[in-house]
Amino acid sequence: MVIKVCKTTEWSDRDWETYVIGYNEVFGTDETIADFKNKYFSVCKGYSLHSLLVSDEGDVVGGITIIPCNYRCHQGFFLNGLAVDVFIRESFRIDPLMLRKLYKQLVGTLKEEGIEVVTAVPNATAYPYWKNIVKWKDIGEISYWVIPIKINKILNLKFCGWLFEGLTRIYLFCVLCLSYWVSLGKSKAKDYAYEIDKDDRYIQNKFHGTKYANFSVQDIFYSYRIVNEEGIKTAYIIEATQEGKRSIKAFLKVIKVILQQNVDLIIYVGKMGLFQLLFIKVPKRLEPKKLPLMCDVLIPNDKFSDIYDINNWDFGLLNYDVR
Repeated sequence: MVIKVCKTTEWSDRDWETYVIGYNEVFGTDETIADFKNKYFSVCKGYSLHSLLVSDEGDVVGGITIIPCNYRCHQGFFLNGLAVDVFIRESFRIDPLMLRKLYKQLVGTLKEEGIEVVTAVPNATAYPYWKNIVKWKDIGEISYWVIPIKINKILNLKFCGWLFEGLTRIYLFCVLCLSYWVSLGKSKAKDYAYEIDKDDRYIQNKFHGTKYANFSVQDIFYSYRIVNEEGIKTAYIIEATQEGKRSIKAFLKVIKVILQQNVDLIIYVGKMGLFQLLFIKVPKRLEPKKLPLMCDVLIPNDKFSDIYDINNWDFGLLNYDVR
């Protein structure tokens, strides 16, 4: 097997075909070539960067992808690389250090492309590997926020379900009314030291297709997707902004639309950054899965002195759909 470091523009037809086969085999998905092309080409550089593991027969059997994104940093900018889609087909997992080798061989190209920092949100299985073997550093854990719509269904309550559903409706009515009054005041999110540039081409093209519902009305933009999570119809709010900033008014708009979809649960993942009454923060012990944000600073700079503090980051589904 060999490691092939390349740009998306350099992939052959066989690379695409075997890459998709391997990815779907590992993750149990049904992604298409078109899905990956939209994901990898629709970025600020017009391409992503890859380290592919290629078998002796010429098939792509693993890889790691870095998507370049423009980020803001203390009123300036830097090029961040989002690490995604890390996999090796099971029958080719011979060398336990192969993922480390894939990444390390890519680092030189990343620096040449001007990528100063690599960020990632590994799953629970991969996290110890990237922390202890590859030596990525922790930034912190990303939070979950929820609005329970049908709490009896969510908690699978068999006793007095009708009572809990009625109480939930009363609660929801009250918080929506109170939030409306809050929205009349100053209710926009604060600025963070590190946040994605919302004018980035990646953001403009990312949330297209049938997976996402996007709306832009006057100065308000919101995006969400609905997923069946083990029988629970769940709406994930990707973003809700007013004049480019998250706001209560924007959240109220998207929640109103979502409630018409007869969902059981609404989830927002990431920083809230403003006073609000709509969402309940999920305690760490009840989170469906941990979302550790990590990074690797490739080009050290004084401007990154506070980069390892999650309180300085605005990072959520808008940055990367880690659902």
